[in-house]
Amino acid sequence: MKIEGIVFDLDATLVNLGGFVNWRAAQRQVAETYLACGCSEEAVKRCNERNLFDMLNIMEEELQATHPQDEAKQIQGRAYAIIDVCEAQGVDQCQLMPSCMEVLEWLRERGVKMGVATSNSQEVTERILELRDLRSFFSAVVGRTPELRMKPYPDQILACFRMLGVDPRRGVVVGDSVRDVKAAKAADIYVVAVPARFTRRETLEQAGADSIISSLGELPAVLSSLLP
Repeated sequence: MKIEGIVFDLDATLVNLGGFVNWRAAQRQVAETYLACGCSEEAVKRCNERNLFDMLNIMEEELQATHPQDEAKQIQGRAYAIIDVCEAQGVDQCQLMPSCMEVLEWLRERGVKMGVATSNSQEVTERILELRDLRSFFSAVVGRTPELRMKPYPDQILACFRMLGVDPRRGVVVGDSVRDVKAAKAADIYVVAVPARFTRRETLEQAGADSIISSLGELPAVLSSLLP
């Protein structure tokens, strides 16, 4: 395989945003929003036992099963808007992950098309990329939207490859989480995992990661054999 494009996750892969976001407060407010919109208390309680992004995916399925499509999207949009506000509070403080800029420069020099597919909001992602001088590296950015299922579904990743004009069979996904790995493998795409401090290597192996590296700086060594 000779790769033509790479789709990166954002948080804990390219930048550290999550370390500056109050995710517990975001999840509490999202749960309250679902209840205020008339969602089943039992369903919200069950989903609230998962992490925030798993909760969003499960509640989306619940909404699709119990509400008209337009109403389900509106409710999910309100939940997303809550998280948008919480994420925005971390934008100014977020930092590049080690070797991020060097790796992106290395890829650009070799003509690899690059995109970002993330569970973070589109607006926040764009702001971070601009603020940290990363935007010029990426021809496609796909953030959180009610129109696309989030990881571990492959929807965002496939949309990003379409925007890049790259056949996913000639692409690579790079991310830090089990959701990233599962999303890539659901579309049969080669995936490199870079475990964050809260991600266990064993869970990435079990999810099917093709390569696991300890830091982003090791990515060129993994990709060298795949590049034209």
